[in-house]
Amino acid sequence: MRASPLEDQAGLDRLFFDLASESRLGILRELQTKGLRMQEIARKLDLTNTETSRQLPRLAEALMIQRQSDGVYSVTNFGKLILEFFPAFEFIQKHREYFTTHDYRKLPHPFISRLGEISKGELKTELAETVNRVEDMFNSSEEHVWVMTTQTVHTSASHSQAMTERLQRGVKYRALVHERLIESPLSQSLTGKNVEKRSLLEIPGTVVITEKEACISLFLLDGKVDYSTFFGSDSTFMNWAKDLFNYFWGKGRQVYPL
Repeated sequence: MRASPLEDQAGLDRLFFDLASESRLGILRELQTKGLRMQEIARKLDLTNTETSRQLPRLAEALMIQRQSDGVYSVTNFGKLILEFFPAFEFIQKHREYFTTHDYRKLPHPFISRLGEISKGELKTELAETVNRVEDMFNSSEEHVWVMTTQTVHTSASHSQAMTERLQRGVKYRALVHERLIESPLSQSLTGKNVEKRSLLEIPGTVVITEKEACISLFLLDGKVDYSTFFGSDSTFMNWAKDLFNYFWGKGRQVYPL
């Protein structure tokens, strides 16, 4: 028989309670790498044997860990699944002020559920710092630069000059811009065989990607830009950004002439 909504809610409350303890969460994470005996867990986490022996049954009752016949504890498949979601929870919690004021709802749902993949990104909040960092991305690019934006910040004169120099070195440039930017002089200044441009009416934020680094900035709830931007260079962050860009690139309208 299917559980009632109240029973489902009670189960969810219990799950969050089980994970609210630093000791229990620490044990779960420690066992994610390999199975350990109780004394080994206590030593690695600097816990007393009493505290460890008190927490292990809670996690076992919650079906997150299991005790094998040789006394070794290991994470269950359910426990591993719970741990898969934690980077997203921790990332959202760490940047709760950002997600309170920025419109993540314009992201396609699959990308919201994958937010944990950008958890290693570094948030920059100052305009000058963000603009200079993006220009550095342009200047250091050797293979490609992809830009998605509804604003002119990434097609400013300095960025345009930097990108023009990279194009002369063979760097390939893709720009997915809001349709209102197509006729702007700065948008039209980058042309040539290494340039591809597409336009779209609905864009969720600003994305800049090179082969070395990516950055992501969502818009404020009122649609304005405050230049708070996440920068990341690890492969997981980069893949999230590339997938997001390609998702909207596939929806864009090709702009002629190049």
